[in-house]
Amino acid sequence: MTYTKQVREYCENHKGTIIDVSKVKAEEFADIPYKTLLKILNRLEEEKIVTSVSKGVYSIGKLKSGNQPNVLKQYIGDGKGMVVGYMLYNSMGISNYHPLITEIYTNAMSSSHKNIENYHLTRVDLEFTNDVIEFIVLLELLKDFCNIKACNVLKLDRAIPLFLHRYSDELFEKVIKAKDYPFSVIVMLEKKLNEKGILNHCRDIYCKIHDCAISVF
Repeated sequence: MTYTKQVREYCENHKGTIIDVSKVKAEEFADIPYKTLLKILNRLEEEKIVTSVSKGVYSIGKLKSGNQPNVLKQYIGDGKGMVVGYMLYNSMGISNYHPLITEIYTNAMSSSHKNIENYHLTRVDLEFTNDVIEFIVLLELLKDFCNIKACNVLKLDRAIPLFLHRYSDELFEKVIKAKDYPFSVIVMLEKKLNEKGILNHCRDIYCKIHDCAISVF
């Protein structure tokens, strides 16, 4: 099978999805040289089989503005990622501020950051299980605690305790190795856990990973 035929068949079998070249090169087209793959995709774009939506990213077929299922299915479904930022806070009823950009954490790409239309994607090398997602929600709430626009403070205050019981040292270490958070977030997390009587070593773990001094506040 020729390289071009191989890519054509992939496109035929994956209509309506997105090709992230760096990702699909490693997983589907390891035998095709990178420059050759780009040339094939350029030819397929001329034939309107694929459409360039960002550097190194193509939709199979035409990606319409705001066509969420394509992007979300590619980068969030099946443990690949999660929506964060205001889209998350909107869904929780914590904020009614509507941003221009939708933020996503995902393991389904090789670059650190990527923009696709109104989506900003950040690579986080985690399997996004329910436990991981809910714990990241907690860390995001603590990170943005004083800076959420159009915030419903009562709902924010009620939400944080609900996620504290997801805490375990093992889960914390796994997440913090993959996604860095400011030390101030860890201090706030430790305080909230201690108030609930939840045993933790989050400060020790964070400082061990980041080789920082353990100070007492």
